Amino acid sequence: MARHTGKVLLAAAALAVAGATVVAGNDDGPSKVELRHNGRRAKNVIFFVGDGMGVSTVTATRVYSVGVAGELVMDQFPYTALSRTYGSDAITPDSAPTMTAMMTGVNTNAGVLGLDETTEPGDFNRDGDGRAPWTLLEEAKAQGMRVGVVSTARITHATPAATYAHINSRDNENAIALQALPGDATYNARLGKGIDILMGGGRQFFVPTGVSDEEGGGGSRSDKRDLRQEFQKVGYTYVWNRAGFDRLKQLPALGLFERSHMEYEFDRATDLGGEPSLTDMTTKSITLLEQASRRGAKRDGYSLMVESGRIDHAHHEGNAFRALNDTQELDEAIGAAARMVDLRDTLIIVSADHSHVFNIAGYPMRPKSELPYRVVSNEPGFEHPAGNGILDVVYDLNSGGGVTAATDRNGVPYTVLGYLNGPGYRAGVRMDPRTDNFPGRGGVVPTGPAHQAYFQESAIPMGSETHSGEEVAIYAVGPGAELVHGTVKNTHIYHVMKAALRLF
Repeated sequence: MARHTGKVLLAAAALAVAGATVVAGNDDGPSKVELRHNGRRAKNVIFFVGDGMGVSTVTATRVYSVGVAGELVMDQFPYTALSRTYGSDAITPDSAPTMTAMMTGVNTNAGVLGLDETTEPGDFNRDGDGRAPWTLLEEAKAQGMRVGVVSTARITHATPAATYAHINSRDNENAIALQALPGDATYNARLGKGIDILMGGGRQFFVPTGVSDEEGGGGSRSDKRDLRQEFQKVGYTYVWNRAGFDRLKQLPALGLFERSHMEYEFDRATDLGGEPSLTDMTTKSITLLEQASRRGAKRDGYSLMVESGRIDHAHHEGNAFRALNDTQELDEAIGAAARMVDLRDTLIIVSADHSHVFNIAGYPMRPKSELPYRVVSNEPGFEHPAGNGILDVVYDLNSGGGVTAATDRNGVPYTVLGYLNGPGYRAGVRMDPRTDNFPGRGGVVPTGPAHQAYFQESAIPMGSETHSGEEVAIYAVGPGAELVHGTVKNTHIYHVMKAALRLF
């Protein structure tokens, strides 16, 4: 068995960075330290989470959206780092422990939300739950700040729920919904009068079984409670469609735009209720939070978490097309936020909870129009490769200066993007992806790898593609952003936000 012992390259004193020092802390942060930021205090913090947005997803989206040499908005942020995502009990995590780590600075186990690592999933040992560390949202609320949670997933799903819930099973979404309801017996009292703005999908966990919601979907609450009405009774404005969203002018607000998860960005135009985009929800939330925070009795400012939850779901489906489109929409939302706020007093952090077994294969060439030389010949498809070449087969330059589709050892072309496992596994003989009749999303036979229904090929047959354990990126701009550097545990993100806001 090989063992590697890394040398300590930096003395403790060298951990201090521009505008910051480190002191002993109680949280499970980087090297068990708590950061103190001595520079300009952040009045507000906006934390964007691309669920499942690994480095390969960012790279592929960049090529698809602005070309290989282009820049996404997040690329333009001045401070970056790599974030290690392992959980207390797993090399490759799910969203519950990773978002808990980023919101509390405490690592925990698979499926556990807002509780420390002495809590096993579902409390299967029946020895009770462990400590419930405070989340950044709770700490901000306790200081009189306004707080918001936005997601394209269900708002009771793991990532958004980790901002406000403490429970040993992420799957108990009926119970999670109650922790956000002021006045309920299980309400999370750390939230004070409540989360100021809560928007996303997940209406089923607010509607009783046997009752149809506004779009004809069934409820999932066996306790027969209609939480839509109960939230309104404690002062919330409830909206479910675009018309209500557009009229929304005050807080607190609850927006539930789908029975389950919201639509993928590509499919949003066909939604019955005309649901808002992630960018729409982000800009509306910032507008309302800024208006309300100026009237705050104790302290100005707000903390907003925005999740693009469906990047993850598209990857699980093996459908890179929707994963890239939702990542592109997340970048649009980041850009909209950066243009709205004053970056002298607002910290924006972008990261992911985990990555996926998704990658860029072969040696694909840049589009013909971008080449620094003239090729002797090329296949017709190379004239305008799909998605700037990323949603296509691999084109390669042969020794004679011609461009042809690269092939496997059996002479069959293959795609630029693929998955290690997932529903795109082709049993038997592979086919040219451009003419492959393997049924894609919804049973539709795609017309090629750029088609919206196409399942990228996978090496291992699985009904749902899986996460991976690799590092993800962190991008930051604004007060405290300089604390984002190096290779860190994901708990570091919590410490950066807390230090920038000076929530001590």
